[in-house]
Amino acid sequence: MSPVYAANGSLDPRSLNYESSDLNEITRRQMNEDISAYRYDLDFCRNQLAAPDLTAQETRTLQIRILDCGHNIRHCQHRIQQLDVQARSAALVPAGGYRSQQNYRAAGSAPRAGGAKRPRISKIEGEEDENGRVGGGNGEADMVIDMNGASTVSIQRLGFWKCRLCTSQKYLDSGSNRVPSAPCKWPLKDVSKMLNHFLDMHTEHAPNERCEELGAALAHNRGPFEYWLTRTRSQELDDMSVIDDLIHTLQSGTLPEALRGLNRAANAFPNTVSGIKR
Repeated sequence: MSPVYAANGSLDPRSLNYESSDLNEITRRQMNEDISAYRYDLDFCRNQLAAPDLTAQETRTLQIRILDCGHNIRHCQHRIQQLDVQARSAALVPAGGYRSQQNYRAAGSAPRAGGAKRPRISKIEGEEDENGRVGGGNGEADMVIDMNGASTVSIQRLGFWKCRLCTSQKYLDSGSNRVPSAPCKWPLKDVSKMLNHFLDMHTEHAPNERCEELGAALAHNRGPFEYWLTRTRSQELDDMSVIDDLIHTLQSGTLPEALRGLNRAANAFPNTVSGIKR
């Protein structure tokens, strides 16, 4: 099946045929797709940054987004390199479908000497580096340092997503009792607000439609989603492919069970499998 590209440059997951049961092969393919999408987003932001009528805040937002895209591309490349090393050493993770993050930690992560965890080093609140990126205290960006002192990935707390359900005809025709009562005027930036917006609201749309839109929002804001999981909800993810599994499950129209215990709106969201509310 030939791949079909979405409007943001990423591959439409519905056009892909994952016949292979090799988790590492699927992950490598997904990482390459993410790299293509991030590069498309990077080119778009650079073109937008050249516009003559940008405000200072818009310029700042685009600069942060450009940095985030670059870090996400490097993260995907590092992940592919890790998979190649695992393949060469014949230390592959056993094939299988989706597993909980506890199983990923038990079966998919490499052991660390002495049980030491990777230290996470943040910049002082309000401090800016030479690229103008704001450090950890206000949640704009946070640097992760591995055991050798090398930077591996940088994630930021806030993202950017314009709700497309707020402009859909189904929502506009739903009458005065619709929720939210008016179309979202400002972009959704905080991941918690994204979750609550699509899982608590837009009941005029079917649960699978709301999950698909939430999956698209989190795929576009993977860094902030990682920040929310690892910092806000204090989840220790040794294998970051868990994040991809959560996003792809949402994009397929189903709410991942792992999210129900991390968010109030997710816990009350209708079970799209059985048709009942938990």
